[in-house]
Amino acid sequence: MMILSKSAELKEKLKRGEPHEELRGKSLAMIFEFPSTRTRTSFEVGMQQLGGHALFFSPEHYWTKEREAVSDLGRVMSRYVHGVMIRALNQKDVVELAEWASVPVINACTNYEHPCQVMADFMTTWEKRGHLKGLKTVIAWTYSPYAIPLGIVNSALFAGSKLGMDVTIACPEGYDPDPEVWETSLREAEATNAKISVSRDLKEAVREADVVHIKAWAPHASFTKGVATKPPHARNPKKYKRWKVTEEIVALAKGDVMVQHALPVLRGVQATDGVLDGPNSVIFDEAENRLHVQKGIMSLIMK
Repeated sequence: MMILSKSAELKEKLKRGEPHEELRGKSLAMIFEFPSTRTRTSFEVGMQQLGGHALFFSPEHYWTKEREAVSDLGRVMSRYVHGVMIRALNQKDVVELAEWASVPVINACTNYEHPCQVMADFMTTWEKRGHLKGLKTVIAWTYSPYAIPLGIVNSALFAGSKLGMDVTIACPEGYDPDPEVWETSLREAEATNAKISVSRDLKEAVREADVVHIKAWAPHASFTKGVATKPPHARNPKKYKRWKVTEEIVALAKGDVMVQHALPVLRGVQATDGVLDGPNSVIFDEAENRLHVQKGIMSLIMK
């Protein structure tokens, strides 16, 4: 909750026009092995608002392990900047980078986790409900022709179980969370009285939900060394296209349910326009909160 509180403080200062250059003179290296409009923009603008400077390393100029070891990259970057943000295909590279770097390393998405996005999702829920404990969040699998990592699923389970939330993963068979993540989350849930579950029925899963987070992902087995292979839903789309969030699905949840999506979204495929642009949608609040959450994280660890 410290991150959410700090993020909310910085958000309020920005809206009041109050300077909050807590990282004046600091630099952040942004390393992208695969691109993202929201991640780059939110981190780069966030560093600017905090009084610092961000350096962008595009996928085309990304280091490769064939050219330079991760351990060397960590030690070199630590001599230049005050923090490293990395968006990598393989979680192991982020972990190794953090082990060798002497400056903070921020995980901006891998094949295993997407913690910054989930913090923005939970911040949005917290703002509108005033608390998180006991709230029911459904991570609703939806069809996409792409092989997308299940980072949001894993991170939602990690964070939700620590915060005492009710996290339901609604997904087809074979799309379950990573087994190690599931076991870790079960242990955390016992300590916080959180509830975590998996459902094969989207309609049943969303009943009495406070949040329905729409998300596509590929099975864990679809990613070998961080590289995606063709998942079942791409090989047999007819079987999976019925997994879509419509107005009828949303109507089964609580009347004030929040509809979330990390974006970008395939409109008409993952969800209808009526859902994405409807009165329950908070998808653009989420997108904005990426900026505030990442500022909160950076201000706490890079001072």
